[in-house]
Amino acid sequence: MATTLTLQQMEELLAIHEMAEFNLDLDGTMATLVDNPIYELPALNWYIEGRDAVRETYRRLLHGGDVRNMWAQKRTHAITDSSLCREAYVYIDTDEGVRVTGRYNVVMDFEGDKIAGERMFMDATFARAMGQILGPDFGDIPGVSPLDEKSPPPIPRLDRAAAHAANSDH
Repeated sequence: MATTLTLQQMEELLAIHEMAEFNLDLDGTMATLVDNPIYELPALNWYIEGRDAVRETYRRLLHGGDVRNMWAQKRTHAITDSSLCREAYVYIDTDEGVRVTGRYNVVMDFEGDKIAGERMFMDATFARAMGQILGPDFGDIPGVSPLDEKSPPPIPRLDRAAAHAANSDH
């Protein structure tokens, strides 16, 4: 299912979602999501599927973000028919008590008037902090699995110039 939300409506839904996060309102955060959300964290190799797994992710993230005073500063928003892409700086305290600046790009997919999921690409600084927040037992949560197990198989080796000329969808 696609969405008919405009950029302004996507940003309004994101504002509701983020306000719930900042208020540590787990139920309010989850209310902005579809019934079966899917999240991907490629830098940490995590694939998170289903309401219970995403809820546990947010439970850890809301607490960890609060303790570490996490704050993001938007740099760019761009949209496709059903997605909002956000680039941001993120400021966060590490477990060692050092304030650091990281970066992320996230693709938020929308379905109807809800967030269907996110694919968050983090730099090494933010990935290290996020790994600390999620904890060493994160992979034990039902619905959390290695992302590389969900990737499509590799395509055969090819003549890249000829393939590009025949199909620029790469």
